[in-house]
Amino acid sequence: MIAIIGTGNVAHWVASRLKNSQEFPVAQVYGRRMDQARALAGKVGAQAIDDLSELRRDCDLYLFTVKDDAYREVLEKVPFTMPLAVHTAGSVSQRVFEGHAREYGVLYPLQTISKNADLEGLEVPLCVEDDRLGVSCERVWRLATALSDQSRRVGEDQRAVLHLAAVFACNFSNAMASAADEILTANGLDFKMLLPLMRQTLDKLQELSPVEAQTGPAVRGDREVMDKHIRMLEDERLRNIYREISEYIRARKG
Repeated sequence: MIAIIGTGNVAHWVASRLKNSQEFPVAQVYGRRMDQARALAGKVGAQAIDDLSELRRDCDLYLFTVKDDAYREVLEKVPFTMPLAVHTAGSVSQRVFEGHAREYGVLYPLQTISKNADLEGLEVPLCVEDDRLGVSCERVWRLATALSDQSRRVGEDQRAVLHLAAVFACNFSNAMASAADEILTANGLDFKMLLPLMRQTLDKLQELSPVEAQTGPAVRGDREVMDKHIRMLEDERLRNIYREISEYIRARKG
């Protein structure tokens, strides 16, 4: 049996993958808000709790999906030493479980997840860190393969690097899309006009490296166009971003 601690996006993805599992039935779902815990628990036929003193002691695995800065506070409220604990964070050490669990590891989903999206069809590479596991190592790996058909073992340093790279590739690129949306909306244009371009940009990366796939005025060294773009931007922050990224592109191209 599994207990899920947390009710956010990753918890919803885990529940969607395990709702019909015979090997990994979800027994409990903890959330700070009972309404959110009940909503998630109802999807897997589990008990909802909002007090960690009610956490069952007979679960085989405790899966933590809380915010990165909440682990220590949450773990202090668990009233017993867990036999096996796993978290899903990108940059939190598995050693956060020391003193709270006998064995522990990490299942880090390398994907942006939204609980309102189609979770069952979502492609989620899963990074498995299990060097702190003994007899439970095989069980955690079986859970990983139940959650994803793209599971891969990584070390703690590798996981941190993957998380850093994911911030650049996903979070920062989405912020740039937000900037593009702001620019277009201010000029009466629809952001969706850019979607075919953005899809093609990603599709090219199936065949080319990012450096090889790079296009635009910075690659061409077209200073006249770049200067014009900078003059068009009213937000000084966006001007600085444009300058810095253009210089980075130019330097990468050599």
